[in-house]
Amino acid sequence: MVTDISTNYTSPAGKDYTIAAGRFAGINPAARVLDMGCGYGESSCNIASEFRARVTSVDISEENIEFAREYAVRKAVSHLITFHIGDIMETNLGGEPFDLILAEGGIFSFIGRRRGLALSRSRLAPRGWLAFSDLIFIADKAPGEVLTIFEDDRFHYETEGSYRQLIKEAGFSLEFTCLVPPSGWDNYYAHMARRLEDQKGFFADRKIKLAFHKEIDVFYRLGGSRYVGYLVCFARAFD
Repeated sequence: MVTDISTNYTSPAGKDYTIAAGRFAGINPAARVLDMGCGYGESSCNIASEFRARVTSVDISEENIEFAREYAVRKAVSHLITFHIGDIMETNLGGEPFDLILAEGGIFSFIGRRRGLALSRSRLAPRGWLAFSDLIFIADKAPGEVLTIFEDDRFHYETEGSYRQLIKEAGFSLEFTCLVPPSGWDNYYAHMARRLEDQKGFFADRKIKLAFHKEIDVFYRLGGSRYVGYLVCFARAFD
């Protein structure tokens, strides 16, 4: 069931998890937050609006950052957010550590999970918080169509158990974890369906439209939630 038709989140984990991460981390106007792979800026704007914290937002897509900047203006939080276009692994963000790092939308799978966790650990203040969400497999076997649409041959997704081990090895204590409920998937795909009506930009490309239409079809036709889940984790850096 779609519960948030207006969301701009590009993953099944939405606003509730972003705000919960801020509350776990005790974010306030003096805090510094990094949004890795900020996408359309929804998380950055939600953190800035809710906690009045300073947010540094990075995304490799110029189109995403352009949208995010305009969105921040509409949400009246542009003065609290600094946007950077670039690869999060290479972008110079200065030496001051962050109190909370958001790594939503599966960015760790894109940049490499060990690399992403290590980068996060290196940029956090002592006892700082990391909040991330990522796709995992929750079944031993999944239909070939499901494996294909989520590109498991490229990303080789973790299970919850294997992700827990990676978190521990990276120097974090896992404080909270859950799977996003079905409504999160419905919100995500409703957002994707709206974007597939775009006449310019990333979603205007015919191949992109076909790929997302196929993903939506396969997920619902084959009951994708029986095989894949979206894992949300809040972890804290060891001293």
